[in-house]
Amino acid sequence: MLFQIPTPFGTFPVSSFGIFLLLAFIAAILETRTRTRRLGWDSGEVVDLSLYAIIGGIVGARLGYVLVNLRDFAAAPLRGFMIWVDAGLTFYGALLGGALVAWVYGRKRDWRLPQIADAAAPGLALGYAIAMIGALLYGLNYGRPTHVPWAVMLFGEPRHPTQLYLTVAALAVYVVLLAADRIPRPPGRLFWLFVLLMAVARIGIDVFMDSPHVLDGLTLAQVAGFLAGALAVVMLLMGGRSVPAGQAAAGSGVEPIAPPSAGGSHG
Repeated sequence: MLFQIPTPFGTFPVSSFGIFLLLAFIAAILETRTRTRRLGWDSGEVVDLSLYAIIGGIVGARLGYVLVNLRDFAAAPLRGFMIWVDAGLTFYGALLGGALVAWVYGRKRDWRLPQIADAAAPGLALGYAIAMIGALLYGLNYGRPTHVPWAVMLFGEPRHPTQLYLTVAALAVYVVLLAADRIPRPPGRLFWLFVLLMAVARIGIDVFMDSPHVLDGLTLAQVAGFLAGALAVVMLLMGGRSVPAGQAAAGSGVEPIAPPSAGGSHG
């Protein structure tokens, strides 16, 4: 914890993870707003969508964490709402919660969810990279004890800086997505490429994490990564079917295929 903010209901702790999570949100919003300008979407509405999606993402991420650790919260259910105590969040829960909000918001403006997901994917990767720096400072997602030269001291012993491994991996995913964005493609493929690459990265990096095994020597994150990666492969293969050139351009986010509607968007 860095400091506390006094409120009428008591003090509110501010942690290093919270600060970097805020920076991650800002970076993701700015990146997404820049990308959606090429689609002719209204920047103010994009920011509104991003903020609502962040709230939905946090709710989904927290709900996923509580469900995964249900035994720990059964005796004290109110702890499930106290995210500032343990900072417990799940990545895929965040994606599901954010996607649900984006779908509801986008329907009212004729913004297709695959287009929203493609526009958000690079920003999500960039935000994830920033958030993992906060995880390192706070002591989340920590690695196994090791004596490698780049080990970091955590809990009184040198450990793998797996948070930095995840940061580097997410930055690499960000670069790959920007490169892939130059290639015309069906809507949604960039997002599923993001899911696949992040799943592969987490499966590999979890080898160095100090996490319990839950299934045949795999950690829970690895099991989730295999499932998410398999789903992403299926969606990428399904999305690989031929589509009209205009639709592929719309999915790529390179240029809009129609002028923006009166609401500042197009389908």
